[in-house]
Amino acid sequence: MNFKIDAIVLLAIVLIGAMGPLILFVPKFGRLHRQGILQYGTLGQLHSVDFHKKWILNRKGHDEEFLTAPEISTLTDYDSSYENVEKLQPFPVDRGATVGLVLAIVIPLLPVVLAEIPFVTVVKGLLAAVK
Repeated sequence: MNFKIDAIVLLAIVLIGAMGPLILFVPKFGRLHRQGILQYGTLGQLHSVDFHKKWILNRKGHDEEFLTAPEISTLTDYDSSYENVEKLQPFPVDRGATVGLVLAIVIPLLPVVLAEIPFVTVVKGLLAAVK
């Protein structure tokens, strides 16, 4: 059972080595996220107000122009840009990348585990952990 501690230490060292340097980006990405939300939010609000004035309040007699208006396209383009800013995370690693890294560390350890512990015991332990 001594390998269990070694495996946990190996996992921790590799995770810290791989993801630790990314912590340096957290303050910068946090500021960029807040600044982007503020700037894009202001831009979107101004554009929406102009759109509302032109096409909601003063629409009478311009129904055919509405269907070909470039403002609709720019609102859609703006929406996709705002979504990109909104998705910016302070820590640049998501759950999928973390799980992939953990699996890349753990899978090569499986032969060591199976050499130390009988396969049946490992399966029983996994089934007990799942329940």
